[in-house]
Amino acid sequence: MPRPFSVIARGPTRRRLWVGSGCVGLFIVTLAVFYAMLPKTPHREGISGMDFIAFYTAGTFVREGRSRDLYNLHTIGGFQHELAHQQGDDLGQAIGPWWNPPYYAWLFVPFARLPYTVALTRWIICNVLCAAVAATILALWVRRAAAPGRATDAPWTSRASAWGLVPVLLVLSTPFIHALSHAQNTCTSLLLLTFVVAAWRREMPLLAGLLLGLLAYKPQLAALMAAIMTICLGWRVLVGLAITGAALLGVTVLTLPGTLGDFGQRLPLNLHFVLFETPYLWDRHVTFRAFWRLLFQGYATGESKTLVVVLTSLCCIGLGAFLFAAALRTRQAKAHLPTNGRRFDRMIAATIVVTPLLMPFYFDYDQLLLAIPAVLLAVEMLERPERRWSWVIALWSVWYGWLMINPDVASLTHVNGTVILLAALGTAMVSRAMQAANVPAQSVEESFARPRALAA
Repeated sequence: MPRPFSVIARGPTRRRLWVGSGCVGLFIVTLAVFYAMLPKTPHREGISGMDFIAFYTAGTFVREGRSRDLYNLHTIGGFQHELAHQQGDDLGQAIGPWWNPPYYAWLFVPFARLPYTVALTRWIICNVLCAAVAATILALWVRRAAAPGRATDAPWTSRASAWGLVPVLLVLSTPFIHALSHAQNTCTSLLLLTFVVAAWRREMPLLAGLLLGLLAYKPQLAALMAAIMTICLGWRVLVGLAITGAALLGVTVLTLPGTLGDFGQRLPLNLHFVLFETPYLWDRHVTFRAFWRLLFQGYATGESKTLVVVLTSLCCIGLGAFLFAAALRTRQAKAHLPTNGRRFDRMIAATIVVTPLLMPFYFDYDQLLLAIPAVLLAVEMLERPERRWSWVIALWSVWYGWLMINPDVASLTHVNGTVILLAALGTAMVSRAMQAANVPAQSVEESFARPRALAA
């Protein structure tokens, strides 16, 4: 084998990650150039960021005093098609429903005062800034854990190269690219969850609950986290959630009267219409339900088959029970776990990785939140350089790369490979959390020391 390849193969993990990042970057640039050379079509001009059009619509309705139309698909469709026409585009049969709680629309009222293209640009800038702040916090966690005194002439062996991988891998990730191209709110979710995890690691349950309540605009991101965090940190988490929830409820009732009833009555009907009465992009979801639905029913409309429901339930119950068992063991063993801010790292990582699979609705771009458990794993491996966990790194790497091709492969084969990889990754992360909680008190430190550092 040529020497350059042998050096990479036998070198430290961070060297291989930097080389891999370069390859991914080159691949993305090549695709971007190819895409730019394609002939323009009407649907590639005018309106963009299809998810933002839903945000813009909600902000406009609230600004104009039409908040009772937030969940009226007919009114939403008419507004959005007229907006697209003004931008010189045609949405065809597409529509961007408002899936979020009513209060969240207030965030987009300032954007709705601007022309659509200006509002879209500013929204994307806000999300980039949120991602930058989150990446900085995560990189600082890695920087603190990076072993000092290893700097050499090779850039990948310096301390900076370890934490520098965080923003690089995040920006090059498929979820980040999808989040920006869809003009989604995933980057704001990443920042909020980073703050929640920071409070959890410092064992500040009230603050963690307060912050987690802010993620209520996407309940699928917060529900499982709230349950596991309550088990680990206690009832004060629920107090924090209740305070934030009461404040948001008050804002909704006082400023958007009547919309709470619409949210409870119309939203389930809208979801049913989009998911089951029209062909739906099940290949873009990373849930057990999406996996079995796509495998056995493809993109056909109609209710899920009994087999799909049964298999989904079995998978959710099995992995969910494993996760809750690990949380209970962690709570019992927390008095013996390390107290240097890493007591719950494995449990936090496992919860975030498992969450997409167990939820009924979880789009692939929200996998950007898995940057947090990836960083927590890197922190542990940097702080405890004793044993190689190459299979864990390999699993994360395969998942990261597979995201680039999953929608195309899944649409052709009806097999959502991301769900398979995420299930394997989730099982591995829960197993590691269970392992740390199961060992005797005197062996806990040795348990946390098993992975080999990235710098090794």
